[in-house]
Amino acid sequence: MVPDQVVTSVLERKTRQRLREYGVLVLMLGFFVSVFTPVVELGLALPIGLLALAMGMSLAWLREYRRLLANSYYRLAVEASESFLLLVLLGGSAFLAHGLRLSLVLYQAHLSYALFGYLVGSLAGEVGWRRLVFGRLLAEQQYRYVQNLSPSVLLPYSWRHFRLLWRRWRDGREG
Repeated sequence: MVPDQVVTSVLERKTRQRLREYGVLVLMLGFFVSVFTPVVELGLALPIGLLALAMGMSLAWLREYRRLLANSYYRLAVEASESFLLLVLLGGSAFLAHGLRLSLVLYQAHLSYALFGYLVGSLAGEVGWRRLVFGRLLAEQQYRYVQNLSPSVLLPYSWRHFRLLWRRWRDGREG
């Protein structure tokens, strides 16, 4: 088994990188929220942002628990499904906005609140889970979590990782 000091140092390195990326994304979306604030109806935009924050936090907790799984195929399939469903939600909201004849600026303004809330919720969920749950895990679970934690929020999987998964899947089918 890997020593606890190694697991801790790798977790700290990955966490620092992820927090830097979250910081950049929060600043970028925060800029859009501040720019669009004069356009939005705050009575609608704030509940949208709060709902997105709760959704982001809930999904982040589930994502953190998935990192404990040993089966990377299952984890990857669920994460891809989550991303796909979020894209469907965004696309559906665009069609709904078009059907309601909302202006593009008004749609983008409210969408910026939703994305900002989702991102802040994801950050809070990830950090909160790590502070409240990680320390209580068994050493083997901590190792698996750190191993499955990507160092990047923006690019969670490298091409090398995808090629490795593809080869494992292909070789498993041929054998």
